[in-house]
Amino acid sequence: MDFATSRSIGTTSCIILLLLSVVLLLVGGSSGKGTVASTEEAEVGGEMGVEIDEEGHESHPYYAVLFPSFILTLGVVVYYILSRYLHFFPYTAIMFLLGTILGIASEYDIFDYSGLSYLDGTLAAWQNIDSEVLLLVFLPGLIFKDALGQNPYLFTMGFGQLLIFAFPLVLAGTVLTACIGYYIFPYGWSFPFCLVFGSILSATDPVAVAALLEEVGAPPRLKTHVAGESLLNDGAAIVFFFIFLEMFLYESGHVGENVDFAYGVKLFCQKALGGAAIGIMFGGGIVFCLSYLNRKFGREENIVQVTAVLGMVYLDYYVADLVCATSGVIATVAAGLIVKFFGRGSINNMSLMDDFFSITEHILNTILFTLGGLVWGAEIIRNQREGNWSGKDWGYLILLYVLLHVIRAFLFVSVYPITSRIGLSTTWPETCFQIYGGLRGAVGLALAIALENEVGAIGDDVNTLEKEISWVNQVYQMVGGIALLTLVINGSSAGPVLIWLGLADSSEARKKIIKAYQVLLRAELVESLVKLLTTERFKHIDIAFIENNIPLVSDLTLCQLVETVEHLKDITPSDKYCPPYLGNIVSHLQMKDGITDDDMELQTYEILRDDPVTHARKKQTEKRKMGRRTATTSSIFAMMTDDPPSTKELRLLFISMLRAQYEKQIVEGLLTSQHGMTVALQQSLEEAEAHVCNGGELNDLHYLQKFHNISLKLNKYLTKASCGSFRRSKKNSVDEMIHKGWILQEMAFGIAHERAQEFFQEQFVGCDKDLSEAGKVVVAESKKQMKEVADDLNRNVNEEFVIRVSTHKCVEILLNKGIKFIESLSNNGLLKDSETEEMVEEMVHLLNKTEKVGVNVQGKTDISRELDLSTLYEDVNKIPVAPFANVNKHEKGPVVDTVEEH
Repeated sequence: MDFATSRSIGTTSCIILLLLSVVLLLVGGSSGKGTVASTEEAEVGGEMGVEIDEEGHESHPYYAVLFPSFILTLGVVVYYILSRYLHFFPYTAIMFLLGTILGIASEYDIFDYSGLSYLDGTLAAWQNIDSEVLLLVFLPGLIFKDALGQNPYLFTMGFGQLLIFAFPLVLAGTVLTACIGYYIFPYGWSFPFCLVFGSILSATDPVAVAALLEEVGAPPRLKTHVAGESLLNDGAAIVFFFIFLEMFLYESGHVGENVDFAYGVKLFCQKALGGAAIGIMFGGGIVFCLSYLNRKFGREENIVQVTAVLGMVYLDYYVADLVCATSGVIATVAAGLIVKFFGRGSINNMSLMDDFFSITEHILNTILFTLGGLVWGAEIIRNQREGNWSGKDWGYLILLYVLLHVIRAFLFVSVYPITSRIGLSTTWPETCFQIYGGLRGAVGLALAIALENEVGAIGDDVNTLEKEISWVNQVYQMVGGIALLTLVINGSSAGPVLIWLGLADSSEARKKIIKAYQVLLRAELVESLVKLLTTERFKHIDIAFIENNIPLVSDLTLCQLVETVEHLKDITPSDKYCPPYLGNIVSHLQMKDGITDDDMELQTYEILRDDPVTHARKKQTEKRKMGRRTATTSSIFAMMTDDPPSTKELRLLFISMLRAQYEKQIVEGLLTSQHGMTVALQQSLEEAEAHVCNGGELNDLHYLQKFHNISLKLNKYLTKASCGSFRRSKKNSVDEMIHKGWILQEMAFGIAHERAQEFFQEQFVGCDKDLSEAGKVVVAESKKQMKEVADDLNRNVNEEFVIRVSTHKCVEILLNKGIKFIESLSNNGLLKDSETEEMVEEMVHLLNKTEKVGVNVQGKTDISRELDLSTLYEDVNKIPVAPFANVNKHEKGPVVDTVEEH
């Protein structure tokens, strides 16, 4: 994914976050439990928009903005720790636990005592979110993403099985779970309320299991059954939830409707079939809209496509649920499936669409699971204070966890004779994993929070639902506990269970495949090394250091080197081929392989004796001859003889070429896009372009030097401010870092100018003799700058230090190329995500290790300890011009000479 796409995804995800906050600003503070005081009390607050709750705490509407921002930032920290050190813990489970800690702390007023009243205010605002708003904000994005991820063929083939999993089994599971609450639990719940409880726990959420199935290479049929069951049973569970909620509220004697069997069936058909019809209509509308936004190469139109889908998905849910009184969830499922099945060809940038909704899913899951934990933690303390929850209730929670697995096993085994014979079929191991992988999560938590806030709001209005409110609090304790237990226990152990059931790819087979790809990776690294050696700046690198820090190339032999060079020569056009500088590497491998000088004279090693300098001279001579013959027909300048470009236009064109070359170096690994050095190089072109537009010469080096002089002055001031302690404690680290930066920028600067000159000459005849006078001026200005940086570096930098820096850079480039090669294997489906992650982590580890190791050059163990750069900055007014030179023109001499101000 390119930078522009990444930026657009980041922007749109921020918009989602802001929209969530705005919605809560509008409705979150005035609903649910803990209602705010009257208008008169708000006026007592002394500030417009400030509300006073029952405990006398101020509540600002803008407090609602803090919660999602804080939680998403906290989620980044959690993800980093889990991805680096604790792979086996599900992300959503940890966010739920953190939410629980926040809820407990909020109930004990820890944040108020700590002076963090704004944090306590934002937690209260989100706990009191309106039930309809909660479902409307979270469910459409989560459910549409699941629908968009379905395999059309497998989903269609297994639809019969998925319907069995979704509707009959959900209803049966709801009734059996209700029996647990009615006959086993000692809380005195009514049976309609137990049915509400059962419908909440019937919704499964395989968010942790689904990612695992992708990682281990589970059978596609199992992935379809797990994801499809969750998608459809969410819709069924929510329909049953609202039907049984009407029954419960009617029973309480205040609101709701009397739902008998016949009316219940009618209501179910209305919500399910009506929701599906509305979803199909909106899905068709989305596809129709996408087909008209068909400018595939318009970046803004691609973003508008994503915006259109997002808006219509939420509108679909709103219309179905609140306008037509049908199921918004089923409508969203239907719309998502229509878009997946029929809209794929109309989506301009599918990766952008997938990435956007993946970001949406991550944001919503992070906030929802934390919110679920927040409410659960607060309820724990509140119920314990009121005597509604004690030690025995924890025992009932564990019993419920066990019985839910028993119920799920009973249901799946009961329908196995049918599901194993229809659709995609199934097997006993797959059925066992479906039983174990029935996690509870996002939808169940959302329904539990909605139930609590709905009943709490009704209770505040009529003041006679104290018993029902206590029931609801107990239910939320159970639902939150089940969500936590299934995520932590089932989610963490699903991988070993999958392997034990034989549903993961054979480990031995995968090891053979990975070993074969490692051979390809090794060949890629060796070829990349040879390509780097065609650049004069890397001809003196220490090959022993490279072998020690990149294990895959440690066993390189002369014969393999010959094969790689011959392959490179074969795949490179003859006019572009340049023999690599192999002096160091050949002598090293010759000694390691025990090959004598006489053996090196054999025909086998002839290609290793090609001299790059001689080859370059010969190629230049041929190029001049060809240039004279083709100058009148092939050059761009020849096509513009009537109106030749001016010197100013050519300078601007050359700057554009330099900018493209810097971007190319980022792709090649020579530069890092986030590095300050890259920013300096790119910014120098911006200022040089402005200078040229004002009639100046090509002089980007001047502006590059200015940025480096700023960094040197900062170093000087830092040393003075620390009274020299910083320099003494880290002897040459800062000086060495800046000196290293000079050399690396010289490489980038020199390579960019060399390539730009070559391309410029190719486009404008390809030879100085055939260039226009304006073209010759531009090339001469570029060459003048390259000579200047070469002379500066010759005076100031020790050759051995340059070798050390270039060797480290070579290793960095090779490892980054290795990472990109591994990612390409993963993108093409040849490696699983877990395998890719493991191999990339190994490369990153080697990168980090390389930064701490010195290069052995001419018997020295660590060049960094041999250099003394402290005398370089004795006077801030004598800060040297940042040198950027050709590393192969260095002369041995002192590390630093005095350099006058440029």
